[in-house]
Amino acid sequence: MLTRAIFTVTTLTSMLAAPLSCAGQIRDQASVIADLQRQLQALREEVERLKVAQSKREEPDPKPAPEAAASSLKVNFYGESKYRFPESGANAFDAHRYVLSPSYRINDWLLFQSELEFEHGGVDESVNGGRNRFDGEFEVEQFYVDLLVNERFNIRSLGIDLIPVGRINLHHEPTTYYSTERPELYREIIPSTWFEPAVSVFGKLTDSLDYKLTLSAGLEDSIATPGSAATATRPAGFAEPGITARGGVRDARPRARRADANALAYSGRLNYHGLPGLDTSGSFYVTQVKGFAGNSTLALFDIEAAYRVPKTGLELRGDFAYWHVGSPQNLVVNNNTSTTDNVGDAIYGWYLEAAYHLSPAAWREGRLQNSDIVPFVRYTSIVTQTGLAAPGVAEDNGRANKDFVTSGVAWFLNANFVLKFDWRHNLNGSTASKTDANAQDYFQIGAGLSF
Repeated sequence: MLTRAIFTVTTLTSMLAAPLSCAGQIRDQASVIADLQRQLQALREEVERLKVAQSKREEPDPKPAPEAAASSLKVNFYGESKYRFPESGANAFDAHRYVLSPSYRINDWLLFQSELEFEHGGVDESVNGGRNRFDGEFEVEQFYVDLLVNERFNIRSLGIDLIPVGRINLHHEPTTYYSTERPELYREIIPSTWFEPAVSVFGKLTDSLDYKLTLSAGLEDSIATPGSAATATRPAGFAEPGITARGGVRDARPRARRADANALAYSGRLNYHGLPGLDTSGSFYVTQVKGFAGNSTLALFDIEAAYRVPKTGLELRGDFAYWHVGSPQNLVVNNNTSTTDNVGDAIYGWYLEAAYHLSPAAWREGRLQNSDIVPFVRYTSIVTQTGLAAPGVAEDNGRANKDFVTSGVAWFLNANFVLKFDWRHNLNGSTASKTDANAQDYFQIGAGLSF
């Protein structure tokens, strides 16, 4: 049929050409030509229809290509390594983090997310006197499925998730901050990386205002251990204290293990990004912890902002986080035989940072066309002993309350790879703080990547 139609079209074309060559017959055959043109157009349309029909018959049954199926699975990565020159102790290399983030789009409204992290080189499996090769951990830091209902309201399934407090706790890849270590605030005050068993809802209130509400396992001040004897750092019947002046709340994270004494926690975050260059948020977290003589209520409030001044290289960042400690007399640390590590009714900290993006235009060619050089300076204040009651004694040697100045430069070879150099100085440093890795001065170099 298709061949016959094509032949007919060719024949009609020849027929049209013959009369048109005879000028004397044009007037007499005008109506014939018009009729033939109409037939020719109809035959052309029929030929196209037949071609489409034939091509459909020749196509195999549609099946998803292997490439299309595989594209639903993604594996992202970030990692960082460092070499430290401390004011006291040996210089040290640290393969700090190696993180894989597999995700899988199950369908158009179900999205699986996870994060697997190796820290400090790996996990040491040696026992009782074996030679230690690693001093690290292996952790599942995220594990959940997002149920994408609509732009305004979505559900994050029960799993392991990040507590929605602090920008760097949520986005902590080494390419998102400029120092070799995360800001000091994100240790004692906001214990990054802070993840717990949790369930959440999230979405947009407006195009520039996002929210997230989370129900999770809460912090733990200590694990009850009936029958244990008192020591210099814990009262009888309790393990080591989780909340202390020197460590803040960092050691109170139960993480994803089976908790012994934790209550539920309630947290939330509002994130505004409606102005060019501005990203700001406010967060809260509330829970209760079981202490020595009763429960203590913990409430955290955080406000932060990052602002890249439009049409300039100047970037400003700041963060303020405040813990209210209800009934601090119930905390384990306030009931042991030590008085210098006691905690009062508040723990808080803040920092201000200025950075400038100044990669010379001459460098932005060839392999370095996406490079950036970012010098920065940051001032941080950590206060863990406020409202301290007797017999607590304030530790003013730079190990509890402390102020840092951190300065350096981050060289981004592109958006995915950065080299860092910085120096941190404890303004309250003393002989005691020199032996504390969390409080001592150091110079450090690092390399980080994220893709």
